[in-house]
Amino acid sequence: MTDKVSFTDFGTKRKVRKVKRKRESNSALRSERKHVSSSPFSENIVTKNSEDYKFPFLEIKVSQQTPSLRDSWCEMEVSLHNSGNGSARSINVSFDNLESRGKTMVDELKIDSSIVLNFEVKSSSRESVITRMDVFYHAIEGDTFSIVRRDWFPNENENEIIFDNEIPPGEEDKANIYTRKKVMTDNFHVICAKCDARSPANFRICGKCGSRLQKRTDRAQDWGSNLKETTGVQDNREVLMQKLRKLGELKDKGMLNDAEFSAAKSKLLK
Repeated sequence: MTDKVSFTDFGTKRKVRKVKRKRESNSALRSERKHVSSSPFSENIVTKNSEDYKFPFLEIKVSQQTPSLRDSWCEMEVSLHNSGNGSARSINVSFDNLESRGKTMVDELKIDSSIVLNFEVKSSSRESVITRMDVFYHAIEGDTFSIVRRDWFPNENENEIIFDNEIPPGEEDKANIYTRKKVMTDNFHVICAKCDARSPANFRICGKCGSRLQKRTDRAQDWGSNLKETTGVQDNREVLMQKLRKLGELKDKGMLNDAEFSAAKSKLLK
């Protein structure tokens, strides 16, 4: 490699400065290539077990105490149980076609704890229509979870279990129209092993510390910047969270019985 030569004009005198480039030895280059993995993520990461992640998981049971007549209040009882391994915060029960009065919010429900909410609802519909109930709650880290159930209101139910399924009674042959948006996705975040910052899956450079998260897929794995060590690792916590959400969706649709649901949830969390 030839030396780089630069010229500086000082009037009549010309000064020549030679700058030598530092050469990398072939042995150092071979050593660097030896430690480069073909995977886009770093392999020198200690992954966490499922027990290290804390997620709430609410199970609900809804009972209607009195018949629901048009423009009349009827009594409702909602039982909530947190069977997850983390506290559930900011729990909120809401309906799309019903007015409600009484306590429908809970600040926090700790692990293996239960609570019963007693309140009243009222429908202004002339005919019985499909009503949706949503239960939203959050993990301590801020992740949002939801439960969706549907049933008919107004109705003549008395001391009966309602909102037992995401698919309303009598609509089983139309289950496809009650399908939620796809929960599972491959576009998970990545975590920088150097500074623990989370970044979108398509980021190659950490926005916090500037380290290289993953290799470029548009060039050879053994050339250029792909020779540098990467610090990105898949966010396993997010993967587990998405699986729990999918499990809850299957339970809401009635595709898992209680035994299957409990076994699958225990397997995910433990």
